[in-house]
Amino acid sequence: MKADGVASPVPGGHSGLKREIGLWQGTALNVIDMVGVGPFVTLPLILAAMGGQRALGAWLLGALLAICDGLVTAELSASLPEAGGSYAFLREAYGRDRWGRLVSFLFLFQIVFSAPLSIASGALGFARYAGVPEKGESWVAALFCLAVVGLLLRRIGTIGRFSVVLWVGVLATMALVIGVGLPHVSLSAFRFWDAPLHPSPAGLGGGLGVALAFAVYDYLGYYNICYVAEEVIEPTKTIPRVIVVSIVLVAVLYVLMNVSVVSILPMERAMTSRSAVADAVEAVAGLGVARLATGLILLTAFGSVFSLTLGYSRVLYAAGRDGNFFRVFARLNPTGGYPTVALAALGGAAALFCFLPLSVVLKAILSIRALVPFVAQIAGALVLRRRFPGAARPFRMWLYPLPALVALGLWLYILFSPGKGFQAMGLAVLAAGTIAFVLRSRLRGEWPFGPRPAIGV
Repeated sequence: MKADGVASPVPGGHSGLKREIGLWQGTALNVIDMVGVGPFVTLPLILAAMGGQRALGAWLLGALLAICDGLVTAELSASLPEAGGSYAFLREAYGRDRWGRLVSFLFLFQIVFSAPLSIASGALGFARYAGVPEKGESWVAALFCLAVVGLLLRRIGTIGRFSVVLWVGVLATMALVIGVGLPHVSLSAFRFWDAPLHPSPAGLGGGLGVALAFAVYDYLGYYNICYVAEEVIEPTKTIPRVIVVSIVLVAVLYVLMNVSVVSILPMERAMTSRSAVADAVEAVAGLGVARLATGLILLTAFGSVFSLTLGYSRVLYAAGRDGNFFRVFARLNPTGGYPTVALAALGGAAALFCFLPLSVVLKAILSIRALVPFVAQIAGALVLRRRFPGAARPFRMWLYPLPALVALGLWLYILFSPGKGFQAMGLAVLAAGTIAFVLRSRLRGEWPFGPRPAIGV
């Protein structure tokens, strides 16, 4: 395809990366990224924000956002299946020689913060669910991040096969929780709009904004397959299928887990427990099964950090290869074909972020990422549709432009919900990134200070 003057990569890729990820391995990578320790840690927080079982509405709204944004991402990735995902989409949508340089740079700049924060959130959740004392939580999480990097220093084919094993662990975790809970669930548990309100620490004012932010955090990762696009077999077909299948599967699992837990535990306990899922399992199946559930949740947390680190390392690799970031990130292991410097940098930064409070980490992730890439990416997809309506698109988002408009509206709602501090934190990173881009471009004589962008660093 050639939409805006830049041809998409041909099957087989143009880099040293190896195409060894198929449909099931790609789905596994997405699911283990999405279902990390997040839903087990945030479930009580979402219940508290919504004042009880009305929290199910936040989970469903989060699923709607994920599927709508996922369809936008699927169209872009099928048209431009390059390593780096959103980095490549933003570069081409806004023009690689002009504004696309700025927007893609801003994406890279926020990745420097948001990627290690996402990895750190999974590691901190792992340490918390493992029962590590609060004083040692950060140290255990930091060592956990470094250990994951060590495991990722190998060929993508080996990682793909390992991801399927982790995927089985994720499904086993959810199957156990849902399996012990479903016999206790009544149909009334699904009627969230009729659920009574309970006093909540978050208060009812603005509760949906808080709950939706946590729910969306739990769905993040549906785009992970795009980051490794140059390692995917038949990416124009495989990537859209992986995105849709993983979102639908995870949404069903989250809804069933939610109704199972609230059907077992008293609402006051479910809203305040640090391990509500394990508590629910213990209440109906005993301590032994609860310990098994905790072990599986820890495996799930490990899988999520594993998948996150893998995906984001490919973003830094793609940017370094293009010369839009430090070239050192483009270094590949000569035999294994994996980006060594990118992996090491992510693991080191994530280890440092593990010394921040978990609540700060969760809040920072969405506040930094809402504008770039999510809002900017949706706008870019709409621009490309208008500029090149007849361009070949291997996958076209269903019901266009409705998914893009729904996703855009929900992202803006999260960003501008009062009382969460999203605007200040996100805009601060955006402003710092813009200043860094201007200074860098000035020193290198590139756009907007030169006629054409320079190649290389």
